[in-house]
Amino acid sequence: MTGELTRLGAVTWLSLRGSLRGARLIGLAGFALVPSLIVASVASTHPAANTLSDSAEGLFAVLTLPIVTMVIVLVLSVAQFRNEIDNETLLYLSDRSITRPMIVIGKYLGSLAAALVLVVPATLVPLLIAVLSGGTMYSADVPVTLAAAAILAAVAYGGFFLFLGLVSRAALLIGLLYGFLWEELVPLLPGSAPRLTLVFYLRNFLSTELSNGPLSGYPTPLTSAGSILVPIGLAIAFLVVSSVVFRYLETAPERESL
Repeated sequence: MTGELTRLGAVTWLSLRGSLRGARLIGLAGFALVPSLIVASVASTHPAANTLSDSAEGLFAVLTLPIVTMVIVLVLSVAQFRNEIDNETLLYLSDRSITRPMIVIGKYLGSLAAALVLVVPATLVPLLIAVLSGGTMYSADVPVTLAAAAILAAVAYGGFFLFLGLVSRAALLIGLLYGFLWEELVPLLPGSAPRLTLVFYLRNFLSTELSNGPLSGYPTPLTSAGSILVPIGLAIAFLVVSSVVFRYLETAPERESL
């Protein structure tokens, strides 16, 4: 058991280290700065203190959570398996003594940790800029709740996008279509359709935890615990499915005959 955990830790560390380097890191870090730059631009116009703080907080639900977080997690999670499958290097890892489910979990944990390194600052720095620029001081529950929602989003998106990277060459395209079409348009539909999106549960969580402010106005048909359990449950489900798929997956694509 100890040996298996040691190998899991090694896969996690390799995944984390491989995710946070090179041009990809620079690009994702620049993308994570977008909410901060927007808040800084708003602050430069010297709005009222409440307006500045509310704009930074509201930006989280319309940009940081559904777009910035989603794209960062998508890029990092898809690469965990897709790059190695395309380069035919996953074969060497899958032939080791570590079990394939542990490889899936290790890559998930590594990519999740890498995503949080970028996502959490993207969530909290805009709030800090707003306060330092003269905005109203936030109550302690605001940064805590926003950080928790960002982590919850990374947990759920990470499981789904890791699965896409394992099973599809077009994982990035599918993930972008899912994020920018499904997650953005389905919440606008009437009835129970919004429950088919992840952002519905994340916004439900924000509204149940924050009693006032721009994020308190979303519908809250579920309790806070319910809005937490659904994304976590989805992440676990996709990890289980990925582990099953990985058992039967051809880890090196067939070469075409000349």
